[in-house]
Amino acid sequence: MSKKLMGLGTLAMMSASAIVSAQVAPPAANSATAPAADTGDKIERIEVTASRSARAEEIQQVPMALTAIKPESLSKFGLGGLADIARVAPSLDMQEQGPGVNNITMRGLVVRGITPSEVADASLVAVYVDDMPVTLKSGNPDLKVLDLERIEVLRGPQGTLYGAGAMAGTIRQITQKPDTESLFGSFEAVGSRTSGNGGNNGNVRGMVNVPVKEGVLGLRVTGYTGEDSGYIKNALDGKRTNDTTTHQGRVAMRLQASPDLTVDASITASSMKGGLNGAFTGLAPFTTRALTEQKSNDDLQLYNLAVNYRMAKAELVSSTSYVHRKTLYVKSDEYSTTAFIFPGQNLVQADYTIANRLQDFAQEFRLNSTEPGPLKWTGGLFLESGKRHFWEDEPTHGMDALYAATYDFPGYSSKANDLAFNNDDQFSGTQDSHARQAALFAEATYTLWDKLDLTAGVRLFTQKEDFDLRFTGYYGNTPAATVDSPVGTPNVVHSKSSARGGNPRFAAAFHLDPEHLLYAQAGKGFRYGGNNQPVPQVLCGIQAPASFGPDQLWSYELGSKNTFLNQRVSLNVAAFLIDWEKVQVANYLPCSYYYTQNAGKIRSQGLEIESMVKLARRMSLGFNAAYTDAKAKSDIVTPLAAQSAPAGTRTPYAPRLTANVSFNYAVPLADNDEVGFSATYSYRGNSYTDFAPTGSNYAEIPSSTMLNAALSYKSGKYEFGLFGTNLNNGTKIVDITRDPNGLQPGDTTFMARPRTVGVRVKARF
Repeated sequence: MSKKLMGLGTLAMMSASAIVSAQVAPPAANSATAPAADTGDKIERIEVTASRSARAEEIQQVPMALTAIKPESLSKFGLGGLADIARVAPSLDMQEQGPGVNNITMRGLVVRGITPSEVADASLVAVYVDDMPVTLKSGNPDLKVLDLERIEVLRGPQGTLYGAGAMAGTIRQITQKPDTESLFGSFEAVGSRTSGNGGNNGNVRGMVNVPVKEGVLGLRVTGYTGEDSGYIKNALDGKRTNDTTTHQGRVAMRLQASPDLTVDASITASSMKGGLNGAFTGLAPFTTRALTEQKSNDDLQLYNLAVNYRMAKAELVSSTSYVHRKTLYVKSDEYSTTAFIFPGQNLVQADYTIANRLQDFAQEFRLNSTEPGPLKWTGGLFLESGKRHFWEDEPTHGMDALYAATYDFPGYSSKANDLAFNNDDQFSGTQDSHARQAALFAEATYTLWDKLDLTAGVRLFTQKEDFDLRFTGYYGNTPAATVDSPVGTPNVVHSKSSARGGNPRFAAAFHLDPEHLLYAQAGKGFRYGGNNQPVPQVLCGIQAPASFGPDQLWSYELGSKNTFLNQRVSLNVAAFLIDWEKVQVANYLPCSYYYTQNAGKIRSQGLEIESMVKLARRMSLGFNAAYTDAKAKSDIVTPLAAQSAPAGTRTPYAPRLTANVSFNYAVPLADNDEVGFSATYSYRGNSYTDFAPTGSNYAEIPSSTMLNAALSYKSGKYEFGLFGTNLNNGTKIVDITRDPNGLQPGDTTFMARPRTVGVRVKARF
């Protein structure tokens, strides 16, 4: 490891920073003719709201591992999705199988990959848009229209202020708010081409801010539409399988009803239609073979109403949000169908289909102290009610006639005999859940001698869930229909679960002087349990538990935040130790079913470094790196010996070493024009898809690198740019699913977008 760190450190002295841990510039003035920004010879600072207090805090004074990212540091490379955020923050990683089909991980806290059919698997990383939770395990929304001011990445458990979904950390996307004083806007067009099997890409983005009533009411409207070419080719017809079309819009309103009362309302709508990024290892690179057109569609609406009322000694904040989301996932399943139902036959086309409808209502009330003095406090109430209707179906072409002939079952009908949704249907299922939770939270900080901040907080919560499941069809019934018993028996589950508890947090921060901070913190993270899908013993030879319980962890962190040389250099260091107990481990069975159980303990420990150097007035260099050692602390014992893992086994999907270096240089020209150059280089170490090599889905995700570069020219209200992403094609495989049946042309590898080069034009008015 030392040689790798030395090499990356050397590289860091040749590049610089788009990542800013304490160093993001404030937003540019809203002016059509604003001059090129003169960033000065010091590192610019940013204020963040991660602690959810009444006042924003300068990031170097916040005692936690926290990274802030400027959206323009990504957009100049033509980037801006969740996967791009994961590339530039330490200890953060993401697997992605298609648009909106993803899994975010932090600090090695992960035990499974993406499972689109799992409804009970709760997220470990919370995703927020302002104060609105939008988290969904294996399917966090990828919104490109948010008109962001900044992105805050909070590493480590945030259960006190952000709830059970923030067990490993939180990603906050902070939007620009409408301006009630000025009329302004922008328009940006981007065109690019992806190498290999890829083609042309294009998108346009527009924003306009309108002062409906000067000083009182402002409206901000943004829109985005784009088409991204796929880069995976189907060997059967030569067509690309993962072209993506995105249409998104957002309307935000701000009402300054009085000097003390501010009301913000927003509606965000998104429609994404794409495919899956999977290719087979036994075929040519970036090539699959599928009888079914594979899809990954995502329709989403977000509604939020936020009220901020400043009283005499406190500030009252109310956030009301509603999320409505519908997703569709269609995957070719001819290989498993043929292997398990019709062995020895020609490939039988099967269209594995998942439809998901989610409705979630959340209400938070928060009261923050505003009085000056040594005591600062925050307290509140959080209520949430979520309903989810999950629908699975697997139409199988010609199944009934083929099944009748293969199993000597004259007149077999999957609808009549095995109660499937339709004829020629091997599996049908519905899962409905209704979860409710309520939480009280409070956190207070007391300052001694103007140097020592002592913080304590707690979140008390209660949660209930109703769960109903019905599986039918040959592959869902237990047992399926036979000639002697011509009607199968559906799998039916009606269950309830509940949990309650508390998440405490403690922190101490010592300000040696305004430029140097030492801190220590300890916090508890918690995740709710859930209900398993039934596993048919007749097919899988195992009796799985009906449910699984909560898991929890304690995290301990020591850190230091520093600036040197008259604010020209920053260096932040954080060391962490996390003990995770009663871990919710997934067991993937050879019969294609799976279940979750609480098994074993995991310890994750590591070191994170973030640094930025102001080399000259318009030249900066940044570096961040993280080393994470996440392993099973005790044996993970499951009913299947092959799925068990001994103590010391690495957690899956957790690279040990990640690093990013970046460079920014701007050259001033006459008339306030400017030429800029930026480059980033990132590294991700290898990881594995399961704990033990004996696991049915164990495979290595190789280490990867990625080089991005951008050249821009700014003249008055116009900006022109050239960019290239993944220029070295060093990032290829982001996830792997092993061949479960021996009929596929190899394992399924989910591929990152290969080298892409493009141009962009932006105008402001």
